[in-house]
Amino acid sequence: MKTAQLIAAIITAVIFSTGYAFASSDPSVAAYKKAADYYHKLEGSNKNVSRRELERSLELFKAIYKKYPRAAKTPEAIFMSGQLHGDLYNRYHRKVDKQSALTVYRVLVRTYPNHSLADDALYNSAELRLKDGDKAEAISDFRGLLRWFPKGDKASMAKTMIEKLQGEIRHAKNSLPKIKAENAKAEPPAEPDFKRVRYWANDTYARVVFDVSKRIHYKIERDETESRITVDILGAQGAGSADQSIVPPSGMVQSIDISSPSHEISRVVLNLKVRGSYSTMELSNPDRIVIDINVDKEPATAGAPITREAPQNSPPPPAAAVVKPLEEKPAVVADGLTAPKVAVNLNAPVINPLPPAAAVVEAGLGAGIAAGSAVAEAAANSAALAEAGLIPDAAPAAPHHSKDVQKASFTPLPEYKIKTIVIDPGHGGKDPGAIGRGGLREKDVALDIALRLEKLMKANCNCRVLLTRSADVFIPLEERTAFANTNDADLFISIHANSNKKRNVSGVETYFLSPARSKEEGYVAAQENMMNQESDDEDTNDLAFILYDMQSTDKINESSRMAAMVQQALVKGLKPRHRPHDHGVKQAMFYVLHGARMPSVLVETSFISNANEEKLLRSATYRQEIAEGIADGVADYRRETQMAFLAP
Repeated sequence: MKTAQLIAAIITAVIFSTGYAFASSDPSVAAYKKAADYYHKLEGSNKNVSRRELERSLELFKAIYKKYPRAAKTPEAIFMSGQLHGDLYNRYHRKVDKQSALTVYRVLVRTYPNHSLADDALYNSAELRLKDGDKAEAISDFRGLLRWFPKGDKASMAKTMIEKLQGEIRHAKNSLPKIKAENAKAEPPAEPDFKRVRYWANDTYARVVFDVSKRIHYKIERDETESRITVDILGAQGAGSADQSIVPPSGMVQSIDISSPSHEISRVVLNLKVRGSYSTMELSNPDRIVIDINVDKEPATAGAPITREAPQNSPPPPAAAVVKPLEEKPAVVADGLTAPKVAVNLNAPVINPLPPAAAVVEAGLGAGIAAGSAVAEAAANSAALAEAGLIPDAAPAAPHHSKDVQKASFTPLPEYKIKTIVIDPGHGGKDPGAIGRGGLREKDVALDIALRLEKLMKANCNCRVLLTRSADVFIPLEERTAFANTNDADLFISIHANSNKKRNVSGVETYFLSPARSKEEGYVAAQENMMNQESDDEDTNDLAFILYDMQSTDKINESSRMAAMVQQALVKGLKPRHRPHDHGVKQAMFYVLHGARMPSVLVETSFISNANEEKLLRSATYRQEIAEGIADGVADYRRETQMAFLAP
């Protein structure tokens, strides 16, 4: 047995023996004992252990944190998952195993920073980097361990490794042949690992995004007053030493202070006007860290302002650090992290929703997403759709069985109920989404259906209807949900066209946010999340799950209920003429739904990879039928919601 595996086995055995007595009522304890027994049996056997057996052991530990995400044995299960991914990499040298191990260890460090295994995870992470000779990254992890866990049992070993690796690096440099200065080419400056901060906020919600150049360790903590959230980002080289402070013009965030307390750490402090709790998520392609902050709902503290004493001898923030209200730009950005200033991201696309109510503008849009025109210019939409042959008529011709769009399909709800619906056309701009064999692009189909759905809802719904995009522009996934949240949306509907490697697969399916139950569901999510699947065998859903702090159960239940009604109505509307295959309601970890504070669904309208359905999607009549089916499903959900609300 390898040294690292032996240490892991001892740790898990000790933790189990000490934890069983006081946590025997916790179902995760029995599940962990079963997983640990199987693992130790494998490691104690004299035969060569197969990959299949190791993966079986891995699945047992994964099942614990999937089923019991906040149980007594969850951190140990996460640690052992990282251990097994690392073991798989050491044996079979597949890059995906190494990346999975690093991801799992990173999750453990940031989710359970006070757990006794957090420093072990960081140490193992450094050792994995050394397998490929990445000494600089390993030193960064070891230094982070010393800074974050100076009293941990791995501290002395980390210090020894730093000295050893630094000596090896110095020796290697001294051994290089000397190059005359005049012939030496200056190396271009390295890209900062921590590049910028973006945020959106209103009075009860904020989303803060850290753009980074790679997957990176970070630790996040909330102080005792629950009004200050500190994020330490490890190994953020090139971030610069100058401090800066961002002062949002409105919303629940009072200021965002950025500093570099050491060469290894970049620190971001989120000072809140009210007490708030947070959840985190990581996104890739490009890499970024997303933090969602919500006002605490405790009766005694909800909405209670925080009074702060200004630190003595602390100068006021420079004028450049105060962000003016944004009327033309969609995001507030702290760029470069090398000067105390805030820059607006000039390259970010403009989101063009309907003009929101004045209260929403004051609370949310001025702090992150700017409101655009009421409807995108017809020419802009036509240009995007004409390329794919998807130019809707000014008044789309309805099929013979369609409802008159002017006929009310929605039962009016009380003013204070469902008042705002956000429709999200998937993909856009540089991201075409799935592309059919005939060249039809998902982004064009999604936009056309969304525009038709918007028209139906505006005609039949006594509510405000917003689009995350109304033209062919690229909107990052994290901005779409932030847009819905800062506009206090009551429903969120994301429109997509499906794709499958098997081109005979057809039909419709509707998703809500929850861990995928099958590889097919995980595959669909990976496509929509813009994740790079390096192996057909990789189950991206599991990693997505542990990177996500599950939303409240009531939102999951409501999203599931809405998904069922949308799916039923969509199939019913298409059935008379097309008899689509009903794939039913499914669940997966769609990043565009993450952090949504309202019931939210993602509709896969048809398979663009299927030749027949690609042909159907080119038809304005078919796209109109899809929009009507979704609208009917939303109407059914609103109607049932009202009945439940009025029931005694």
